[in-house]
Formats: sequence, structure tokens, C-alpha cells
Amino acid sequence: MSHCTTFPLIFSDKRLLFRAMRETGLEPENRVWYSFNTELQKRLGIGGEPLGKLLTGTRGDLHLIILETEEGLQAVFESGSLSGEELDLAGEQLLSEVQTAYLRGAVNQVCRRYMEAGLHAEVREVESAEGVSFVLAFGTGGKSITVTQLNDGVIEEQVQGVAGQSCMVATAELERLLAGTNAASLKRTWTPAYQATVEDRELQVLKLT
Repeated sequence: MSHCTTFPLIFSDKRLLFRAMRETGLEPENRVWYSFNTELQKRLGIGGEPLGKLLTGTRGDLHLIILETEEGLQAVFESGSLSGEELDLAGEQLLSEVQTAYLRGAVNQVCRRYMEAGLHAEVREVESAEGVSFVLAFGTGGKSITVTQLNDGVIEEQVQGVAGQSCMVATAELERLLAGTNAASLKRTWTPAYQATVEDRELQVLKLT
């Protein structure tokens, strides 16, 4: 292993998020969303302040609203029948499902990019007690990136079979999709393989493409 990185998942690609919401049965749509001061105003549909055109999705009576912030796309939940702890628990469960679908989409998108660059690549999904993992195997020599969504919501990324600083090339696109531009959130642990002076030629070709 050349390095291991952990970070909180940030939705940074709206198209991927749209597909993830659709995969989890949320029937996503972009529509103007309003903020109301009272429940009565909301039921009557009057006196609301427009928040702008937001990505939203609904499952039953649980509404997922995606707000665009400087930190990335943030999820907010709303419900006409749930409140307090019940709303929090239902929202956490649904958010975890959306995160898994988003993670799956991100890994598969990177897999397609590797294949377009002429490398063999495939994705395998594994479930364990720690959480769900996506193993992206690519190129030759046993290269792989294992991305795990841990039970506490943190993403763990491990690179195998890559020597030298080329491992940063291998994970750059994934980290852009999963962590956005917040480099400070990435906590890396380096191994001796990272210090190797020989760079991986396959990944250098990928960098050029």
C-alpha cells in the first residue's frame, strides 16, 4: 500500500448526485424551493421566500433538499409528519443510501476514465462489518484503489500496487468527486512505497490524457 486517506464525503458533482438520488428512488427534480415562517403558510403556499432552484427528491413524506454552499452540496431534510429525533433518524438512513449510490457512481466514473485512457479497469463491490467497499482494479501489477464508506460516514481510500508519487495521480479524480476542493479534509498516511523513486508509467500516461 502506498497511502491511505480518510475524509468526510462531500457531494461535489451535481450530475452524479442526481443519478444517485434516482437510484435510491427519490425521483429527483430541479425546482424552485420556498422557505415559510409557519406551517400554515406552507400548507396554503403563501408568504414564502424563494430559496432558488434546488435539487430535491421525495420518498414517502420525507423530502431531501440539496443546498449549494461553499463547502459543497449539503443535504437538508423536511417532512410533514416527522419531526425531531424521528426526522433525524429517517434523514440519516436515507442520506447513507444516497451517499453509497453516489460513491458507487463516482468509482464507476473513474473506472470508465481509466478504460478510455487504454487501461484495463473493473469495479468490485464488497460489504463487510466495517461498511461497503468499492475495489477499483486497474492496469497491470495488481494496482487497485479500495474506497470504503465506513459505518460512521467517513470515506477511507487505500491504494495498492502503485509505487512512488504516482499514487496521487491514481486518486486525484476520485478525491475531486468525493472530497471536492477541501484538501484540508484529507488525512493521509504514507507508507514506504510512496518514497519509491520509480514512477508508474501507466499512471503517467493517464496523467497526460
